[in-house]
Amino acid sequence: IDKGGFGTVFVVDGRKRFYGVVTDGDIRRAILKGVNIEKPIGEITNKKPIVVKGKIEREELAKLKNREDIKEMTLNNYSLKIPVVDRKERVKDVIFVHANRKNPVYSLMTKQKFDKGTVKKILLVGGAGYLGSVLCRKLLNRRYKVRVLDNLTYGDEGIKALYKNKNFEFFKGDIRNISDLVEAIKGMDAVIHLAAIVGDPACAVDSEETLEINYLATKTITETCKYLQINRFIFASTCSVYGQNSSSDQKLAEESPLNPVSLYAETKIKCEKSILEAADENFSPTILRMATLYGYSPLMRFDLAINFLTAGALFNKKITIFGGNQWRPWLHLEDTAQAYIACLEAPIEKVGGTIFNLLSENYKIIEVGNIINSICPGVKIEISKKITDKRSYNVSFNKISRVLNYQPKKKIIDGVTEIKNVIKRGLIRDYKDPKYRITLPQI
Repeated sequence: IDKGGFGTVFVVDGRKRFYGVVTDGDIRRAILKGVNIEKPIGEITNKKPIVVKGKIEREELAKLKNREDIKEMTLNNYSLKIPVVDRKERVKDVIFVHANRKNPVYSLMTKQKFDKGTVKKILLVGGAGYLGSVLCRKLLNRRYKVRVLDNLTYGDEGIKALYKNKNFEFFKGDIRNISDLVEAIKGMDAVIHLAAIVGDPACAVDSEETLEINYLATKTITETCKYLQINRFIFASTCSVYGQNSSSDQKLAEESPLNPVSLYAETKIKCEKSILEAADENFSPTILRMATLYGYSPLMRFDLAINFLTAGALFNKKITIFGGNQWRPWLHLEDTAQAYIACLEAPIEKVGGTIFNLLSENYKIIEVGNIINSICPGVKIEISKKITDKRSYNVSFNKISRVLNYQPKKKIIDGVTEIKNVIKRGLIRDYKDPKYRITLPQI
């Protein structure tokens, strides 16, 4: 029931002939009556449900509203999943009747699509931000219905162009408020949790608030999703959990030791642990440990290393790098959003209860400076021996490539060129404007 996301299962016999229907409501009522959950499913199966026999074309769907058994159910404001069975009594298609007393809506789902499950409505928690505003657009382009829960700390510049889209919905709220969470999560098929105080310096400003937002609120979101039977849950974590690694020339996999050097990374580790502890047959979370992102977004940030260095190179003709030999994984925003969609659309047994490293390439910071210099010639690169950020990690993304056939398309050179073009067109006039910066960049 939960894995498919339908709230309903069709029961078949040993010869795969249709036997009856069980809904999540049937199970709840049976438990309340004291029925042993270990009993055979046949004991609570509705053996006389509404069934349509034979092949049915889409144009014939509306005629079903004249059937008395269906009419009675829609008058009582019930939504139905009606099996379509062939001459051998095998389920071939599914008819969805969406409750509406005056004009019920009928839709047909083929067995091929039915077998894949139906994730249609997606909640993006923190969806108005740098990544969320890009991911929203990609999901809408794929015909998903998208709801965003965000407190708009950094404004709505990233999503205001979407307000008129009929498949987009915005809830303004605080993830620390349980009422806001319940209201936003209700009716969704999947939840993508992006909201957080991002980056080590920002988290260090107020450690208590960081724990509330990054850790405690995530626990509450997890528990709310479980309560509301949201099976698909994707959590945005970070490669910062690997921290300062002594053997940075060796690539780190998902099972490699964690060595956080900041409160930000520590809260992400706590979140990962609490989310995976909550996983069961009805809750299948996926955790994405993201590299440092770069690229242009409708809600732009210049506190990210590549974005910041590129802007500095163009506006100041000078960039400063602290140390420079630290390894970091990098990932373009477009490839990041595509990875979330890949997890969302993958068979849940492939991604449920799983952690994936998410990146496209690893470079030392000094190498990134040289790439930027090749795109923005004439830039002076200053190297400071004062290392303000001791993180260094060289990360593998073999797992997500193997499991989901994920192949990022963008390189650092593409992101630098993209930002250069945006600045040259005059779309960014002052990269130090507070609206572009959450904290000072870490380089």
